[in-house]
Amino acid sequence: MHINLQGEIEREIGKIISKSPLPEDYEHAKNVKEWVLRLKPDATEQLKIAALSHDIERAIPERKVKRENFKDYNEFKKAHAINSGRIIKEILDNYPVDDKEKERIKFLVENHEFGEEGDEELLVLVDSDVISFFQINLPYYAERNPKEEVIFRLKWGIARASERAISIIKNIKYKNEELNQLLRRYAVSKNPRVCRLFTY
Repeated sequence: MHINLQGEIEREIGKIISKSPLPEDYEHAKNVKEWVLRLKPDATEQLKIAALSHDIERAIPERKVKRENFKDYNEFKKAHAINSGRIIKEILDNYPVDDKEKERIKFLVENHEFGEEGDEELLVLVDSDVISFFQINLPYYAERNPKEEVIFRLKWGIARASERAISIIKNIKYKNEELNQLLRRYAVSKNPRVCRLFTY
């Protein structure tokens, strides 16, 4: 993919996400891409675009998957990822992008919540998303939600993180001391990628 084309696509994605009703979404999208580049400096254009667009459906209220329509939190997250994959594919169809590249981006976005063993790029995306959730999203999440929901989401995030991600997450510091205490309490998982055990 030509660098100018990649830039055009990323600018369109950025415009969409910057209008999200959630104030942290745009910062999170950019931060996930930054973490991808820190964890994998030779990241492909497909991975960079997937990193920026992985949550794009949340920025489009009329197309957003609603959590209350799912009994199981993991099913909600899968539906969210698939919906974001569908939307990014629609965007990519407006550009002269090779079909294999489009499918790769769509696949990365569709699977960014849970990953797939053996796919290094996808695991980098999962870790980058997890790290960024704790770095950027969690303080906002804590302002909007009761403590038990914050603990659930914190534990769910830790459970999907690799040891590499956990080693980074453990060093994050918040202005909110209660969040710092919760993070210290739960960011000690020795069993990464067990989020399938969590239900809501």
